[in-house]
Amino acid sequence: MDVTPTSAATSRSASPAAAANGDGAATGALTADFDTFLKLLTTQLKYQDPLQPMESTEFVAQLASFSAVEQQIGANTRLDSILEALSGGAAEGFADWIGRSVRAPTSAAFDGAPVEVAVSPASGADRNLLVVRNAFGAEVARVAVAAGAEAATWDGTDASGATVASGNYGFALESYAGETLLATSPGEVYATVTEVRRAADGATELVLATGDTVAAADVTAVRDAD
Repeated sequence: MDVTPTSAATSRSASPAAAANGDGAATGALTADFDTFLKLLTTQLKYQDPLQPMESTEFVAQLASFSAVEQQIGANTRLDSILEALSGGAAEGFADWIGRSVRAPTSAAFDGAPVEVAVSPASGADRNLLVVRNAFGAEVARVAVAAGAEAATWDGTDASGATVASGNYGFALESYAGETLLATSPGEVYATVTEVRRAADGATELVLATGDTVAAADVTAVRDAD
């Protein structure tokens, strides 16, 4: 089955929202400066000495500054609108993922079939163990993983060799050098996307068939559902 790279898609999921927030703050600051400038100019005209009025060239220069600030605010406002539209449409860009399988650090729904887990052993590790936990966080099994391996398979049995009950199970890889734990990294599995939505922070998140939710930015591969 085809696997689709996700770097380009994920990079666009968060950047419009972040940019919109930054430019929105800049526009607010510029608007405040504009209002202050207008008040100062009005006050200056109101209280200028009739016998020594403001030089015409100075007045024209201030009006030019006034016009430039006004135009900048207008440009920023239009840019904010564009970025907001892009941010709102970020989730729509992932709509074609619905019904497809994505690989991410999430749990797998065990139904009796072996589960393949993508792993990333730490550099320098001479021993790796895939730790399997149930939905309550209790450890149910440890599976030896070869050094440098990119995937491991859990056959669905616990430490005693008995087949576990159906349900969601999570995975983490522990990498050791001798008896020293070098690192613990999440295992990644494929799960089917059932919904795409926008999170409160503007990022795109995916709801999976397992009931879990993952950020679109955490997806490392996409393929057609099995």
